[in-house]
Amino acid sequence: MKKVILQFLLALTVTGLFAQKPDINRLFVSCRGEEDVISIYIPGFLCRLGASLGDLEDAERELLCSISSIRILVSENPELNRKINFAKEIHKGKPEDDYRILLTVHESDQDVVILGRENKGYIRDLIIAVGGDENVLVCIKGRVGSDLLDALYGVTGIEECKYMREI
Repeated sequence: MKKVILQFLLALTVTGLFAQKPDINRLFVSCRGEEDVISIYIPGFLCRLGASLGDLEDAERELLCSISSIRILVSENPELNRKINFAKEIHKGKPEDDYRILLTVHESDQDVVILGRENKGYIRDLIIAVGGDENVLVCIKGRVGSDLLDALYGVTGIEECKYMREI
């Protein structure tokens, strides 16, 4: 009986893996170990530590405390950059019902895509992907509320921040 249950669970797991669309993890794994590729992971506790040590405004401190992780992938490898464009990979790999496109910029040699995922009034994931001569992928996970974004508008003085509450 145990074997039947284990085989059933294994079949469900394998089926689920094949059903998933390409995602960020695939890019991180496929580029790992390549020459001129930098992969950085910053855990949430390090962001909170920075918030407690830095000379920051309250809104900036609260933003750092609301981040659970940051992953950064930078490729300066010309061969790899000719084969893969992070912005195009992310754009085609994320279902639009989960992630909203916040910004898309296409130029002759550069693409930029910013996607966000919201859950219960909080921004849970923010993905920034740049593709072209240099590929850059930044993934920020956390729990950022729109009231915090409004507070950051006052701190940064960036006029466009006031539109973030529409996300």
